[in-house]
Amino acid sequence: MKGILFFLFALQASWGIAQDFTIGGRITDSNRNPISFANILLYKEDSETPLKGVSTADDGTFSIEKVPSGNYKYSISYLGFDTLNAPIVVAGNLDLGDLILKENTQALDETVVTAKLPTIKKTVGKLVFNVENTSLSVGNTMDLLKKTPGIVVVGEGIQIKFSSPTVYINGKRVYLSQSEIVSLLENTDAANIKSIEVITNPSAKFDADSGTVLNIVTSKAISIGYKGSVNSTFTQGVYPKYNFGTSHFYKNNWLNLYGSYNYNTKKEYKSDFNYIRFFEVDEVSTKSIWETDFNRTTNSENHNANVVMDFTLDEKNSLSFTSNISISPEVTFDNTGFASIYNPQRQLDSVFTTLSDVIFNKENLTFNLDYTRQLGNEGAQFTAAANYIYYNHNQNQNVITDYFLPDNTFLRNNSFYTESHQQSNIFTSQADISVPLWGGTLESGLKFSNIDTDSKLDFFDVDSNVTSFNNLLSDDFNYKENVYAEYINYEKEWEKWTVIAGLRGEYTDIDAFSRVLGEVNTQQYFWLFPSASIYHNFNENNGLGLSYNRSITRPRYQSLNPFRYFITENNFFGGNPNLQPAITDRITLSYDYKSKWFFSLYYENIDNALGLLTFQDNENSILRTVDANLIKEYQYSFDILFYDSLYKWWWFQIATSTYYLANEFSALESSQESYKNDTFGQYLQMASNFALSKDRSFTADLSGMYISNFVTGNRYFKNQSSINISFRKEFWDKRASLTVGVDDIFNTLDDVASVAQYYNQDNRFLVDAENRLFRIGFRYNFGNARLRDNNKQIQTDEGNRLQGN
Repeated sequence: MKGILFFLFALQASWGIAQDFTIGGRITDSNRNPISFANILLYKEDSETPLKGVSTADDGTFSIEKVPSGNYKYSISYLGFDTLNAPIVVAGNLDLGDLILKENTQALDETVVTAKLPTIKKTVGKLVFNVENTSLSVGNTMDLLKKTPGIVVVGEGIQIKFSSPTVYINGKRVYLSQSEIVSLLENTDAANIKSIEVITNPSAKFDADSGTVLNIVTSKAISIGYKGSVNSTFTQGVYPKYNFGTSHFYKNNWLNLYGSYNYNTKKEYKSDFNYIRFFEVDEVSTKSIWETDFNRTTNSENHNANVVMDFTLDEKNSLSFTSNISISPEVTFDNTGFASIYNPQRQLDSVFTTLSDVIFNKENLTFNLDYTRQLGNEGAQFTAAANYIYYNHNQNQNVITDYFLPDNTFLRNNSFYTESHQQSNIFTSQADISVPLWGGTLESGLKFSNIDTDSKLDFFDVDSNVTSFNNLLSDDFNYKENVYAEYINYEKEWEKWTVIAGLRGEYTDIDAFSRVLGEVNTQQYFWLFPSASIYHNFNENNGLGLSYNRSITRPRYQSLNPFRYFITENNFFGGNPNLQPAITDRITLSYDYKSKWFFSLYYENIDNALGLLTFQDNENSILRTVDANLIKEYQYSFDILFYDSLYKWWWFQIATSTYYLANEFSALESSQESYKNDTFGQYLQMASNFALSKDRSFTADLSGMYISNFVTGNRYFKNQSSINISFRKEFWDKRASLTVGVDDIFNTLDDVASVAQYYNQDNRFLVDAENRLFRIGFRYNFGNARLRDNNKQIQTDEGNRLQGN
């Protein structure tokens, strides 16, 4: 109720009406020849973000309409000429007359277009990597993330501080699975990215479910016209992979229209070696040793389409419609397992083979409507948004296991198959208001989320080609969740100080029902999530900051689903409908020197942390991996970041983290109650960009990553590293580009080992996946290449908890 009253008060207090004017003029060179397609950007006096932008006509004239009175500055630019900047005061219609651009003789003589170098801005709890119009604005956005400090990319995994971040684009959350996000970013041109924000301490404005945040900010559309692009990538690992994409953008005075389509088809290979030592009842003596070679071949194809329509209704009102559609019509897993079972003396007792075929399809359809109202001329703004997500997933699995004696004498056969279905309907609505207050900005908002997920699993036993329905292993599962949230956040920046403080409250109502288990998860809870940051800039070379943030992690819907996915009949994954949310507290102390060196001390504590735990059922010789609440999880780290342009042709950055990771969990299959899994470790990331030609049309990127020991759940990992290299050549007046590169050149990400060894648990995996990949890609841009995309994705919190996210 307080939030609603605040909205009404702010609406009344901030409403205003202002007269609008027109600014016109003509752009020429020193010989008074008109310059067409020059860019004119208009800024408010104290802003670095363009308010309006136009391009000159064939006769060099331009007109910027509907400009409120006030103090402004303009910037006029055109290739081969010096940029013209000047302040202006608008009190009526304004004719600037002829504005002359001076030729840049150095650029013309040498035909050199000098790109800016990337910069890093570190504030409390957030690192901003500015890459617009820099040497790194090449390739795709996934390539860009690999060069972003603080982000670890291994395969399709994106991590910040050893956790999967919530991905936002332009401040809105992405409702796509992890693999779909990767596909989207691989088909988004890095030239359209303004900055990458790595947020380890999100403010109260972000949903409480946003622990760490990756916010990708795209360049704002300014100029009127049309542009488009087509791109294609071929990737060779064990098997070939293909990708095709196209994007189109059109802008006029009242409409920004963006559309893209991407298609990819992949064949992927993965193998792992699994060792299990099962124990006797005494939890000391060996009962048997199982060694399994497992191979999986995946065939998949995905269609991803994105449509954005931004409507300018008038000077104060705008409307935006966004739609993301991701469809995977058929994905198949061909699984083969060969296991050898030994007695304690390492004598072969028996062997078995398992063939498992999985076929699934899924649809992820997301629709968003945003309304924005400017309140007066002081920067106050009201926004309202509604989102709807439809997610549908169907999967069939067939498992056949044959058992043999060591001499290949057939013993028995066990066969079964499952049919599963999951459908989710998610609706969210929110309203936010932002008003200037006491020299800063006060923000407040309300949000409501409704989630309804229905899942069904039918389990069938097969005996001598006779199929029978297994009621005990079949189930229907329904999960309903309502979340009511309200937040208030205040931010103010002085000459040497910056303060951000906020508070978010969320009330959650959950009801989950299983046909077999009955009422399995009924929760009602209300929590407050404070956040605060303070930063002091002592002088131009030194700054110190401190931040605190509390967040919640709710279980993903698939993790709550009690159904099982089988690797073999003795090895399966299963969900847990009794999962509880996790609460995280983070504190960061940071120091920066000359805006090139950044140091930070980081602490994180998670109560009821959510994770995957792998347990041995020694009595029945079963290995099961379950979603579970850990007792707690915490980490300490000391991080160092340095970046600089060492030479005009070499940009370099290095990030390192020395850390201690620990967690404690219930030892479900052991007589002891709990176990602590911990380690010290080191993380190192380096990236270099080389200009191989004077005009930077030929560049190279070299990046590397190393992670020593780390733990997750009840598993321990050791030593992962990779080195990637790529070359990019631009031609045809930089409208076309060809990129060639290799990921994981030395194939060092192969044979990654993980171990769970404590009490009566002793199992390990050695994973070999397609990590060394050769890529070649081509992109061609057409139309008005000066345009910037309004490309954005529908991003909310609830959709990220869908299967695979």
